[in-house]
Amino acid sequence: MNLFNCKISYLKQAEDGSIYKKSEIYFVEALSFIEAETNLQKRLEELIPEYNLLALSKVKVSAVLSLKEFESTDNVYFKAKVAYKSIDEDSGKEKRVVESFIVSAETVDIATKVVNHQMNGSVSDWEVPSIVKTSIVDIFEYEKKNPYVGVSIPKSDQI
Repeated sequence: MNLFNCKISYLKQAEDGSIYKKSEIYFVEALSFIEAETNLQKRLEELIPEYNLLALSKVKVSAVLSLKEFESTDNVYFKAKVAYKSIDEDSGKEKRVVESFIVSAETVDIATKVVNHQMNGSVSDWEVPSIVKTSIVDIFEYEKKNPYVGVSIPKSDQI
């Protein structure tokens, strides 16, 4: 499964009646670029009927993290970098590996707790060099489609 960064822009009306251009970033889980764009359109069609897709790119993250005990309607998304040391199988040398995670949390402190919970039990020593707030509005998870919906299966006496 891939995660795609979808940047859109649309016209929005302010409270004073003026119209301005607004840009937003959504992350979409999908198998391909086409599926990401299609899923984005399905999710946004009622909220933002007319928008321009400015950019669509794959995102290199290890996982999207959240903990139920910290879920809130006020959650925002943070990008956490986790660094640890690993042994290169080819050369046998130790190398520093950095992985990125997207974390749903209210504050940077809670995001840190979520990352710590995820990394507890890891066999190697690790550190969190950075956790920064992102401008991601929402993340749309993959919707598994049932290929048999709407297909009529013949009864055994019809075969």
